Amino acid sequence: MKTYNIAYFTADWNYELVETTLHGLKQYTNDHGNVYMRVFDCFGKDQGTPKDLCEYAIFNLPDLSHFDGLLIQGNQIVLGSVREAISRRVIETGIPAVTIDCPMEGCTLITLDNRLAVHDITDHVIRRHGARRLVHLTGILENGCPEGMQRRDGFLDACRENGIPEEDIQVIPCTWRTSDGVQVAQRWIRENLPLPDAFICGNDDMALGLIEVLTEAGYHLPDDVIVTGFDNLASSKLSSPRLATIDRDYTRLNYTALDVLIDKINGDENRDFIPFPYTVIKSESCGCPETMHSSYLRKKHFQQNRFLKNFYVLQDQMAEELFDVSSLLDLRAIIEQNHEIFGCDNVYLCVNDYYFDNYDKSQWQHDSETFGDRMVLTVGGQDGVVVDPDDPYPRFPTRDLLPDPIRREKHFLIFYPLHYNTYSIGYLVMDGISQAAKMNLHKSIFSFLEIAIENVRKKGLLHHLNGVLDNLYVHDALTGLYNRFGYARYGQQTYRDLIREKGAARILFIDMDDMKGINDRFGHEYGDAAICAAADILKAIAAPGDFLMRYGGDEFLMIAASRNDDLAGQIHDAVENYNRKSGNPFVLSLSIGVIQSMDQDEHMLDRLVQAADSEMYKNKSAHKGFAPNAS
Repeated sequence: MKTYNIAYFTADWNYELVETTLHGLKQYTNDHGNVYMRVFDCFGKDQGTPKDLCEYAIFNLPDLSHFDGLLIQGNQIVLGSVREAISRRVIETGIPAVTIDCPMEGCTLITLDNRLAVHDITDHVIRRHGARRLVHLTGILENGCPEGMQRRDGFLDACRENGIPEEDIQVIPCTWRTSDGVQVAQRWIRENLPLPDAFICGNDDMALGLIEVLTEAGYHLPDDVIVTGFDNLASSKLSSPRLATIDRDYTRLNYTALDVLIDKINGDENRDFIPFPYTVIKSESCGCPETMHSSYLRKKHFQQNRFLKNFYVLQDQMAEELFDVSSLLDLRAIIEQNHEIFGCDNVYLCVNDYYFDNYDKSQWQHDSETFGDRMVLTVGGQDGVVVDPDDPYPRFPTRDLLPDPIRREKHFLIFYPLHYNTYSIGYLVMDGISQAAKMNLHKSIFSFLEIAIENVRKKGLLHHLNGVLDNLYVHDALTGLYNRFGYARYGQQTYRDLIREKGAARILFIDMDDMKGINDRFGHEYGDAAICAAADILKAIAAPGDFLMRYGGDEFLMIAASRNDDLAGQIHDAVENYNRKSGNPFVLSLSIGVIQSMDQDEHMLDRLVQAADSEMYKNKSAHKGFAPNAS
């Protein structure tokens, strides 16, 4: 059977509608085992801010050449420039595409007749309920999506057809938001304006905001004023009074749109426009009888309360755990333990490799609106599917979206962007629809995750910086060997370990001959080079586990395991070899004192160092009068 890989672009502008449409897509994949659906969702708005663009970056994630078709919830992607960019990709790739409720170049449009729908509900309010003074709250009119203009024009059509004088018609430009309805109602009350007979709102959100303020001010609907909406949201069904509105079956709309897209992929569909039916819901807010049964209202109220109670318990539990995480392993465990809150079987967390590998932001991509070329799977789901048993954090090309075998096994996946401020972290993938999406609560879950991931990064950076500072604290800046602080922390411990484990240790005290002569004759730059040369020779000869430090300006100390070899002789040989090959004007010469310790007293190291120092001076006395760097 031929398989179909479908990408779906949407944004949670109206989260109730998006959640409803997702169920149509999920049902389609359940009914058609050969369809693989990849949903790319975000919380982008219409402001075009850097954070908005970081949200919309999720649409740049999929390589459309890997897909057979693209379905777009056009009216939910409210930023016109983003829709234009998607249209360009559709045209450039030639991918079969269908858009819902908003025309886009290169795409088949499936939608209801917005103009006729608002005409019908306005006509009903005028003819059936006698409204003669009407106000319309528009949606966005100038963002390239004609819904706002079409609904406004439908309102005006009905008013003119019914002979409503222009002075009794008012159009208020708005932006689809609940706050628009709130502000309009507040202005009416504040300015003590006479109420119209009806507010015809461009969507339910504005209508519900309007109703809330008016009822709190003591007005009664529909006796004092009629209010209508558009969309038939769940909140509209539960509102009091029940909102009169326009209904379309969004679940069925998306299911039908997928059918159209599959036909278009197969060459069986070539229409540019496909109409979809709607229903005028005549209910209490316009003066018609209640359309919802009390049993339905009780059931929905009970379900919502039960869900919210459980959700907030889970959220509080997860949030408390997330804010304490100090590593990605901790984060993985918390997500896996709390995956119930996501409302799906499996959650996958994919992080940009440059974010994963570098604590320092300066090492990240400058373009924070895009994803890196490779991702790291940091949370791999709860179904036991193992990508690489030998690698807890497998990497994969970003264009693959998820590594095999996850990608091949999952028919329905939703991708959400994750970012901190304007820095892209990566994306979260869910294999089901979160019930929290119905009330936009999943956005808070993602916010907690983003903060937790950033906290892990900052804790890692702090640990790294502390390590750097600690390294500087115990090491000599010139040679990289341990210094006096390193001796106190690690030298004593090395000696104790050797006595306990080997029963013996060797202490070598090394002093550079004629260091003053090198500085005086050739300058301190060559003096430093001589010190570094001596340190490099000692590093090369020291065995793993030996302790090596710069004891003073031109003095070194080695604490080594007792072995059947002549360490001092090896050092002298290495010095002679260096002098033959270095090409430096100075001659390197070292005096060495060696003490073998069999003592079980772990606290006598300082006395042994003094003894090795005395032994070194005895050996140095043999060089008395020897000036290897004399001119």
